[in-house]
Amino acid sequence: MRNKNKRLYYKKTLNCSLNEINTRGLIISKLKLPYLMLILYICLGLFLQYIEVSEIQSFFGPLNGDQYYQMGSVNHILSGGNPFESSSMVGGLPGYLALYGILCAGFCKLCSLDAFNGMIYFSLTIFAFGSFIWYYTFKRIFKDEWTSVIGVVLTNGISMYPILKYTEFTIQIMIPLFILAIYLVFTSKKSFNYAFLGLIYGLLAISHNIAFVGATLIIATFLIYEICKKYSSDKINGLREYFKENLKNFGVFFIFGLPISILYWYRPLFVYKLHQVNNFMIWGVSLNWYNSDVQIEFIFDVLRSLINVDSLYSALVSVFLINGLVQMYKTRTNSQCKFLKIFGIGCIFATFSYFITIPLLNMHFFPNYMSKFYLVTLCSMICIYGLNSLKNTKIIKNHHLRMNLGFTSLFILLMVLTSNIFVSNMDDWSVAGKNPFPNSQISLYNYLLENTSSEDTILSTKGLSYFIIGTSGRKLLVNHWAQQNDPYLDLSERDIDAAIILYGNNTEKKLELIEKYNVKYIYWDYRWNSTEYQFVNGSETPKDPLIAFYKEKYKKQLEEYGIKYTEKTWWVDIYQRNAQTLDLLMISPENYRNSIKPWTTDLDPYLEEVWNYSSDGQKVAILYKLNIE
Repeated sequence: MRNKNKRLYYKKTLNCSLNEINTRGLIISKLKLPYLMLILYICLGLFLQYIEVSEIQSFFGPLNGDQYYQMGSVNHILSGGNPFESSSMVGGLPGYLALYGILCAGFCKLCSLDAFNGMIYFSLTIFAFGSFIWYYTFKRIFKDEWTSVIGVVLTNGISMYPILKYTEFTIQIMIPLFILAIYLVFTSKKSFNYAFLGLIYGLLAISHNIAFVGATLIIATFLIYEICKKYSSDKINGLREYFKENLKNFGVFFIFGLPISILYWYRPLFVYKLHQVNNFMIWGVSLNWYNSDVQIEFIFDVLRSLINVDSLYSALVSVFLINGLVQMYKTRTNSQCKFLKIFGIGCIFATFSYFITIPLLNMHFFPNYMSKFYLVTLCSMICIYGLNSLKNTKIIKNHHLRMNLGFTSLFILLMVLTSNIFVSNMDDWSVAGKNPFPNSQISLYNYLLENTSSEDTILSTKGLSYFIIGTSGRKLLVNHWAQQNDPYLDLSERDIDAAIILYGNNTEKKLELIEKYNVKYIYWDYRWNSTEYQFVNGSETPKDPLIAFYKEKYKKQLEEYGIKYTEKTWWVDIYQRNAQTLDLLMISPENYRNSIKPWTTDLDPYLEEVWNYSSDGQKVAILYKLNIE
């Protein structure tokens, strides 16, 4: 009897041990496999990017002009310039906000890289950190490793790289941090969470203006929800209780957020009083947002971009999105669903706020950018919510092997698809990128970095200033307006003053303006005329000439100083032909003295040639130093 009991005891103990081992094995496999998939994804992304970008010698793709200007911003910081001032114009605000430039410049110094190579390889760092940040954010919200890993592929796809600009940096680094911060505050009213939200909110202010405005509207949405909730529970007493409970937390939020955000917003708020002089919201956009047909069509464009079958990848994402919406409708009460709904209301309001702001304030918040920052991210989160809900279905629930196989297969499929899109994009774009910078540009670039300071101003045409000189981070008198991206700087006045210096008949006035803008150099190359106008069959079509909004004072100035001009209703930015045309004063090509020295002769005595580049024995680019003392 005793032996029998003993055998039963050992058998029971052995079974318990085996069950414990099996349970631990399942837990370990459940925990480790998603992490391995995340590491695999990051390694694959880094490998693919490195293979593709290691041969790149110049910028490429549909946004290569933006990349050149971003390079100028990084060089501006590397040369000791103030990151919270314009990299291209004295007295201006940074057209491309500072956070990306500061971090990229720091990366350049840490790795002993120049600005171009620093931007190329900093993209790999963004991908790795972005993947971890997105994963951690989704893990905190959805409490699941597998769906969080799949969420990383959806939101931080390899196809979105390389990232060479502050906008995409904001999407992949700052947006997930903001979502994490707002979720932590929503679920726990700890002072630490408010401090974290304030910190991220402040950093958004120096990362991207549109993302910052969107974050403000989303925070306001959550605040209104909580106030309404308290009011519905106990009317005025509920409101008093709410503000009493959270007064300290609000103070913590402002203590951490205000000092950082004021680094950019001090001048717009307290110097310019938010008065914009450039009508940037009218001409500096891809669509005419003041047109009601465009406003309506944008809604359908957004829906078409989110739900379509243009490719296998987009078809899968569309199915995930529809499933997520269905699951949210079915499970209306859990905290994740509630958070997504409030966050979603904020995202939708931020994106489509132009229906309110244009009639009331005659302004908008760049809806296409707002959609890219928040609405697309919201849809990815709804996809993840739907996938997370599927884990509770009978097919998968309590079947860890099925779950691992299913999610592993889905992960691999999405990873292969986004990798394929990346390779396809690079094949299309990188051909131009494998061509090195022109030797003339490299030579000028090196001369400027070695012999000038970040505060020296250079005068040329807007096209030459933007593409050639702007990459060095040196100041410009005139620039491509859309790239300058400063609604508070009077760009019309600068173009008029540049015209007076180059083509005016009053030498004394020229010297006065040269001193005012600290113009130290004039740059000429053989493309001077063609960057301003396209000449075909005896007629000229404006490309990027010196211009001003039609005003009598500008017209009188041009006439006073003998500058030929035309009045034309045209696009401020010829590359934004869907935007509204405006009445402009255009500096005429009739002012050119000749193709080699287009400016008036009275400037010649003050010009000293300090650099040139020759081709076939002929000078095709010259940098003149202005000696006016």
